[in-house]
Amino acid sequence: MLNQYSFITIAILFIIVAGLLLLKNKPKVRDYIAFGAVIFAFLAAWFILHPTQTLLMGEAQKVQSMIGAGKPVLLEFQSPYCVGCIAIKPLVDELEQELGAELLFLRINIQEQVGKDLAPVYGFEFTPTFIYFDERGKEVWRTVGVFDPQKVRDTLAKP
Repeated sequence: MLNQYSFITIAILFIIVAGLLLLKNKPKVRDYIAFGAVIFAFLAAWFILHPTQTLLMGEAQKVQSMIGAGKPVLLEFQSPYCVGCIAIKPLVDELEQELGAELLFLRINIQEQVGKDLAPVYGFEFTPTFIYFDERGKEVWRTVGVFDPQKVRDTLAKP
């Protein structure tokens, strides 16, 4: 089962196995260069794609005060170590650019204190978890592990 540490676990296991295979087969200089390129690719993917928490976060009460403050909210519980969160990030980023004026996007890192404080409040177990709230703060829907940008658009378009 994948969890919030999946990307790190998979990357480390891949590097260890590839390194052992490399050493077993009498490596040449180009093999070391290729191995280094693979490690660099993992690091680049990590720094480019890892999910980040919304910058205006601070404490759980601030997050809760934003929900129901007159603007719909898409609350995302994520982890920078979660493969699913990393995979979904470009879709969420694109949707945030498209709908940022109409919908407030709050991304909560479950590894940070605010995420730990909000976990029992919103009762999620897996990442990524998306919870859509209307402008009054009523939960409209939630989804775990998948993200459908069209569902967000459709929900926002409903009166």
